[in-house]
Amino acid sequence: MFAAPGPAQNAQLGRLLTAPIRIERATPVTTLPLEARGDILFVQASANGEAAEFIFDTGSPTVLSRQFADALGLEAVAQNTGRDANGTEITMDFAILETLSLGTAVFHDVPVLIHDFSDLDMGACLVSAGILGSELFPGSAWRIDTEAGQLSFAASLDEMAAFDPVATTHLYDFGYPHAPIVDYSVGDVSDKALFDTGNSAWVALFTEVAETVSVQQEILRESIVTGTGFEGESAGGRGEAGALTWFTLQNFRLDHDTLGPVRATTRAVPPTLVGAGVLSGYVVTMDYPGEQFLLEARSEPAPAREEPGYALALVGDAVEVAQLFDGSAAADAGLRLGDQVIALSGRSMVVSAGNSKCSIARSLIESFDASQGADLTIMRDGIASTISIPQH
Repeated sequence: MFAAPGPAQNAQLGRLLTAPIRIERATPVTTLPLEARGDILFVQASANGEAAEFIFDTGSPTVLSRQFADALGLEAVAQNTGRDANGTEITMDFAILETLSLGTAVFHDVPVLIHDFSDLDMGACLVSAGILGSELFPGSAWRIDTEAGQLSFAASLDEMAAFDPVATTHLYDFGYPHAPIVDYSVGDVSDKALFDTGNSAWVALFTEVAETVSVQQEILRESIVTGTGFEGESAGGRGEAGALTWFTLQNFRLDHDTLGPVRATTRAVPPTLVGAGVLSGYVVTMDYPGEQFLLEARSEPAPAREEPGYALALVGDAVEVAQLFDGSAAADAGLRLGDQVIALSGRSMVVSAGNSKCSIARSLIESFDASQGADLTIMRDGIASTISIPQH
């Protein structure tokens, strides 16, 4: 969800960012429930003894909501300016969290960023206490298993149950925020990617990589789908609307291990991402002590999801068509980018006393599947009409 911050502006904090976080382990392996709602992963944890729900996002440093940080009485020790995942410059406070308890493990003196999510359209409703991210990863091997609904970690891979990886590549740690960076290649292009569960795609190629001749030769031409819309919301809000492209790569490699055809998209801001989509087919292990990134095949891949051809999102207090793809059933039915949706298959999308903004946002994330077909009542130029989109 969020990109790494810039250089810290405080010497004390700088020392804390370079020192390893002390981890107190009551058991060799810590395992806790991992819940997927839509494409977002959630875990339960306790910060300074206060239990709360957090988003688990490998592509983000740990960020506490301003409201939660104030409730804990955290004081800022520095400010930091960096860029979010859409490339927007943003300034956040830094604080030190004395303890963060995850299952049977306790992390001590964790540097955390503090951000007011209330200005975001969707994020304000999805981020409760905050986001747990990558500065927690060094010193442990982490296994993410959405099939079992579990997040596990231990001091070494040897402590964990044996498994048979189908793909392995080097895992890099370039210092705070210790983001998981891996080697990948497509065609003749070899590069580094961020493993980012805050992005729903299997692969999101940096545009300049996707446009190289070698990568273009790996794209199945009949698989290309184009459209217009927003890439997503990050800490600084929503980026500009632009061209969207989805396609199938014939081969995507982690080091020398080929993963076969992979559905991919592009992104305007580097780096390339390996996103949460990989979890539909694999259990992912980030072995920081062993400097390995490993994929194990799930016992049953998640059912393939149809691409719906459009997406809805809150923009201010209104639900709008945020993405629309050419030649889709939605486009053929007459839907337009920016249409305001006031009802969705009979459910009101209008914010009111009995229909809060956050209940609408959660319904879009957790239960709405555009590929199943829907009746959208839209408001366009002051006139209400209903557009029926058939199931794929």
